[in-house]
Amino acid sequence: MKQQHLYATFSTVALILITLLLLYLYQDSPHQEMATCMPEKCFCEAINRDSFIKQFSNTFSSFTFVYIGFFIFFQKDKQELFKFFGIFSVAIGFGSAFFHASLSFLGQSFDIAGIYLLTSYILLYALYRHYKLSIGETIILLIVINLILDIGLMVAPELRRYIVGLMIVLGIGSEVRYIKALKPNIEIAWIKKSIVFLLLAFAIWILDITKIVCAPESIFQGHALWHILTSLAVYFLYRYYRSETSV
Repeated sequence: MKQQHLYATFSTVALILITLLLLYLYQDSPHQEMATCMPEKCFCEAINRDSFIKQFSNTFSSFTFVYIGFFIFFQKDKQELFKFFGIFSVAIGFGSAFFHASLSFLGQSFDIAGIYLLTSYILLYALYRHYKLSIGETIILLIVINLILDIGLMVAPELRRYIVGLMIVLGIGSEVRYIKALKPNIEIAWIKKSIVFLLLAFAIWILDITKIVCAPESIFQGHALWHILTSLAVYFLYRYYRSETSV
């Protein structure tokens, strides 16, 4: 376990440095298009327009996904698909950090694309176990679904949050159906924790984006807390998957 923490820590630090370098280089891009939330709807945190990191707390809290993703990736699991689960969490963290630092449409696209990867994984991992799909079939479905979702993201970005919500509902619904149909030997307590943390995080997300609870200049941001809580929900979901003994 200590070895996995060490690998995850070094990998996270490396990706933070790479991300900051990319952001520094990207700040002067002549073709930079602003995110659709600009200029006044990019959550509560104040925008530092003179820095290549526009929102400090929201940017660096995103790397909790990266650490948890690398920690999952470096586990010695028999289930090969867990490697994808970890990498998709890393993708969310990188995309979220790039988005909040740049507040660009490119960063927004990275952010949502990572979320699409993880939510589609939740759906397809349930189908993989329920219908005994091969790993190859599951990966092909992941690629096809995300190509469609990413094209939709470019064409109609205003629908992104509704699509994420739909994917989460489909994923949870498929998991519930799998549990009821096959009754696997699995620790349900972990997914309950995941859902509780996700719901709490969503409540904080609403308070932040609507600015009901908002201190723009503070280092303590509701959206940053959303990142931390949802990354923990991802970890609890991994523990839930890993507890299954019949796969």
